[in-house]
Amino acid sequence: MTVHNRKAKTLSCLQSLHATSQPYRDSFSLTVFLTDDGCTDGTADAVRGLDLDFPVRILPGDGNLYWNGGMIQSWKA
Repeated sequence: MTVHNRKAKTLSCLQSLHATSQPYRDSFSLTVFLTDDGCTDGTADAVRGLDLDFPVRILPGDGNLYWNGGMIQSWKA
């Protein structure tokens, strides 16, 4: 996923994914690839502070990737 200054929405999304995946955590493994495209609102630090059952790999962007470039970066990783 790609984010840019949407801290509240990003945290809500990841927390919902955490809650929804709880019953299935023994059935599959999950890793989220998150491209932080130049956030200035502390999104990456807030994500690092979440207590999730799955890893979130945070990839840096410079603010010029937009959704498409950020998704390509995440898919490549």
